[in-house]
Amino acid sequence: MVENLMPDFDFDRLISTRLMKPTGNADATIVIMVVDCVDFDGSFPKRAARSLFKALEGNKNNPKGIKRLPKLVLVATKVDLLPSQVSPTRLDRWVRHRAKALGAPKLSRVYLVSAKKDMGVRNLLSFIKELAGPRGNVWIIGAQNAGKSTLINTFAKKGGAKITRLTEASVPGTTLGILRIGGILSGKAKMYDTPGLIHPYLMSTRLSREEQKMAEMRKELQPRTYRMKVSQTVHVGGIMRLDLCLASVETIYVTIWASPNVSLHLGKTENADEIWRKHVGVRLQPPIGTDRVAELGSWEEREFKVTGTSWDVNAADIAVAGFGWYSMALKGNATLKMWTYEGIEVHLREPLVLHRAQFLERPGFWLPKAISGAIGSQTELETRRREQLGEESERLLFDASV
Repeated sequence: MVENLMPDFDFDRLISTRLMKPTGNADATIVIMVVDCVDFDGSFPKRAARSLFKALEGNKNNPKGIKRLPKLVLVATKVDLLPSQVSPTRLDRWVRHRAKALGAPKLSRVYLVSAKKDMGVRNLLSFIKELAGPRGNVWIIGAQNAGKSTLINTFAKKGGAKITRLTEASVPGTTLGILRIGGILSGKAKMYDTPGLIHPYLMSTRLSREEQKMAEMRKELQPRTYRMKVSQTVHVGGIMRLDLCLASVETIYVTIWASPNVSLHLGKTENADEIWRKHVGVRLQPPIGTDRVAELGSWEEREFKVTGTSWDVNAADIAVAGFGWYSMALKGNATLKMWTYEGIEVHLREPLVLHRAQFLERPGFWLPKAISGAIGSQTELETRRREQLGEESERLLFDASV
């Protein structure tokens, strides 16, 4: 199924015309909010959540409408990509905490699922059917690439149904683009697929398709951990940079959670600007190619203060929306500067992965095979060209002497 996208989708109007005013004898209105576990802050539909929160708060004292207020179910997808040490119990608590911090109203339920690995989907679908009853309306919302369409397809497979997409072009007062999904719910209950919300503050929206593939997290995430001293910097591709400016301790531990196809570099902060200028687009990828750097925008710094109580337990994450995050473990205080492109959202948050990895990476470059192989091939080509130029020069000198 091709994702249903509509950049100007008006969720506020949808709330006022449909969600807060159920028509006919509908048993219930359910909003399924789909969020990507490995990009929770970036994929969380903050504007939609706040609009829904405002509408619910405004109607909760209405005794006639209290039973018909929408019920919100948060579905955290792609849980198979998280390290196995993240237990379902802790992840459930973390998801609820982050959702509340980002503006979500009271949740009826949280489900942790992986449509790809067939985890949790059957229980989720059973709950939705029970909540919707024979005449309820189910609205599925989520950001682009959060896993909404994959989830709907998996619902259909579980129910042995063939999806029919019916355009809701005449929904009163709403933007076009809402699709009614048939073949999943029973009775006269209806399921609606709303357009994928496009978040301009995601780093992934600025990347080319090839760069997006490089940055995409497709397998279970593996930690890459460094022991960092004050005045050291770790680059993640040409997208993220973290400087350890001050600390009450000699070192801290920093773990990078990002695609394994993204290169890293740990070195001195005094050399960080030169490393970036010299290697961005080449050894520091993405972006792919030096010509892409200027197209991504201006480089911007933000300062964060982190306090920890253990060398082995992460104290906090610094997450870049649509790309990845750093986890910091320390027994003391630290001041860090985080660099990325202007307009990209960065969040300081409770750590998603609690315990840090014991294996440490070495300073210098950490290059994926694809990047090191490309650099090796390029170096070999340059060597051949120099040899060819040298042979040409020798021929010219020989011809001149004859």
